[in-house]
Amino acid sequence: MAHSPSLLLALSGIIIALLIYLIVWYLQPRFSGPFPPGPTLPNMPTVDAWVKYQDWGRKYGDLVYIRDKNILITNSSQVAIDLLEKRARIYSDREMTPIMELCGAEDVLSLQRYSEKWRKNKKLFQKNFRQSTSNRFHPAQYKKIHEFLRCLTIEPERFMHHTTALSQGLIYAALYGLDVGHDDPLARKAVGVVEILGQASLKGFFPAIERFPWLCYMPSWFPGCGFKQTANKCLQGIKEVDTIPFNKAVDNLKTGTGTSFIAELALESEGNHVEIEMIKAMGTMSFLAAADTTRSSISSFLLAMTLHPDVQFKAQVELDRVIGRHRLPTFEDRQSLPYVEAIYREVMRLDPPLPLGINHISTENDFYKGYYIPKGCVIVPNIWAMNRDPNLYSEPNKFMPERFLDPPAGPFTSINNIYAYGFGRRICTGRYMADNTVWLTIVSVLATLDLRKAKDDEGNEIDIPGEFTSTFIRHPKLYQSSITPRNTQARELILATVELK
Repeated sequence: MAHSPSLLLALSGIIIALLIYLIVWYLQPRFSGPFPPGPTLPNMPTVDAWVKYQDWGRKYGDLVYIRDKNILITNSSQVAIDLLEKRARIYSDREMTPIMELCGAEDVLSLQRYSEKWRKNKKLFQKNFRQSTSNRFHPAQYKKIHEFLRCLTIEPERFMHHTTALSQGLIYAALYGLDVGHDDPLARKAVGVVEILGQASLKGFFPAIERFPWLCYMPSWFPGCGFKQTANKCLQGIKEVDTIPFNKAVDNLKTGTGTSFIAELALESEGNHVEIEMIKAMGTMSFLAAADTTRSSISSFLLAMTLHPDVQFKAQVELDRVIGRHRLPTFEDRQSLPYVEAIYREVMRLDPPLPLGINHISTENDFYKGYYIPKGCVIVPNIWAMNRDPNLYSEPNKFMPERFLDPPAGPFTSINNIYAYGFGRRICTGRYMADNTVWLTIVSVLATLDLRKAKDDEGNEIDIPGEFTSTFIRHPKLYQSSITPRNTQARELILATVELK
């Protein structure tokens, strides 16, 4: 019986494909090592997961592996350095789940896959946010932080509102030359985007699409597809945050109304569509990455000082001795203030804004300490637990800035030693600007204000539980505090800043 040429061709193709598959399978390296130990569970914890992961670490060791989900959790800074920095070639990818993709995470640098697109965007970001050029943001940092001091002096009871306004307004001022208030629709839109992206990055927050990825192809009215409305809101928000401030900044430059860092970059790249889109993305990334994390760090500092007036007093003694009371601190004072630096380092240690950092993904099969780590494994660096390692920090749950005064260099070690900024090639690219903002806020508040527990009508101190949220970016929960100028001279210094332009 004769066979048609098309049938023979099809059979030949199947045989060749099967042979290629068998050859590739045969040539793959064979792994005989065991997986790291870990629990078997149906769902990952979504509330205070960093605490649960720390408990697992005590039980299973430095490597905790969830085999059915291919997730590796580490509570050890040494493991994070070994994998995410020393083997960065393998562990620099990001997880891009269906829900993250629907939310537009592919356009956010810190969440982008390890790709040529990411490399180009990071190169532009590093060029403009490296340490040697960070002083270009100093004028905006002074202006907004001094404005923050004035707000705390005039309306101290709204300190949480003022902290949010500072963290959001500073980015728009420094990059776009815009005065965007906390209640501005654009600022609110950006905050919503950050919240949704944070939810999308947490395991278990959108269980339907995690369990049934094919739901992403169904319409939003389909049962179980409510996540699509949330994702569309986030995607639209990213587009607006990406475009509106950029267009305003460019228009201000062209009309002579004002200049800005972003607008000047855009002018240099006028006509180059690819470069313009990268500049826009850089501005968007700066806000999304910095605004809420900066708020978290400053809020944690204010809470720590309210709870620890003794620490506050020691810092003020140092400030009065080094600077005096006749002027406000400047960046030039930093190296002369080791105790203030130690407070900053302790805030970043005890309460990192992102307790679990951002997940890394392995791009190759690997072995570490005799254990097999498969390709595509999600690596979760539990920064919150790393910073509470009793082998590294005595009484790790206590706020003790003095612990950073002991090393030979004192507290002035590399910023890369602050794990809150991440690891390896995916370390926070804007960390020098963030570092300067948080430090200047800390030193300015300490130099001019006293923070204490608030008192009730009978003069009794109101207790502060010191609780934090369980969200992707961690913040202190609402509490009451008494904030007053240290003295008449400090009040005059604060109010005088309104005249500075």
